[in-house]
Amino acid sequence: MALTKIELSELVRDLMSGGDPVREGKFHDTIIWKLADVVLGGLIQEAMWKDPDSNGYEINGSFLTTFVLDVKDDSDRGEKYSELEHSVITLKDNRGLHRVSERGNTEFAFDQVPNGSHDVFRPLEAHNLNPRTEFYQEGNNIYYRNLGLAVEKVLVKQISAITGLDEDEPIAIPATMEDMFLERIIERLSIQVRAQQDKNNDSNPNMLI
Repeated sequence: MALTKIELSELVRDLMSGGDPVREGKFHDTIIWKLADVVLGGLIQEAMWKDPDSNGYEINGSFLTTFVLDVKDDSDRGEKYSELEHSVITLKDNRGLHRVSERGNTEFAFDQVPNGSHDVFRPLEAHNLNPRTEFYQEGNNIYYRNLGLAVEKVLVKQISAITGLDEDEPIAIPATMEDMFLERIIERLSIQVRAQQDKNNDSNPNMLI
C-alpha cells in the first residue's frame, strides 16, 4: 500500500533519527514534502529516459492521478477553464500535466500548447482550417481553446505535487521505486544537516586556533 503524505514525513523523521525521538522542528513536514517533490521529479525524469524508444515522453501510469473537473466560464477573459484539484509536479515540457480529454470521450486527447501560443499560430491557415481543442496551463487553472459548447466536464491525468496533497492522500509512485525515493530524500536531508553542522562549527569561537 502506498505511503500517504503524512506517513512519508513521519517515516523520514524516524529514519533520520535512527529510531530516537526527534522534534518536528528539526525536520519540518513542509521541508520534507518540498524535498520529496524534487526527488520525485528527478525519479520520473530518469524513468522517462530509460527507454530509448520512448523519446523521453513515456510516463509510468503509477505516477498519475486522475480527476474529473468541471468546465467553467471566465467571463472577464471570455475563456473556458477548469481548476486543477492539485498542483502539478514540474517536468520538462510540462509533462506533469499528462493528458486532458472530454469525459466519456477519452480517445481524443486535447492538444497542450504553451501559454500565449495562440497569437503565434492564429495567422497560419492550416491552424484555422482544422481547429483542434487545445489547452494551456496558467497557475492552478487550465484554459481551453476550441472547446465544444456541450463539454461540461473533462478528465485530467496528472502527476500531482506532494506538497499539494491532503495529508492522508497516498503518494502516486510505483512500489518498486519507493525504497529509492526514501533513500534519496534521506540522502539530501543528511547533506543539509552536515552543511548546517559545518557552518555552526566554523562560527564557533571555541573552534578558532
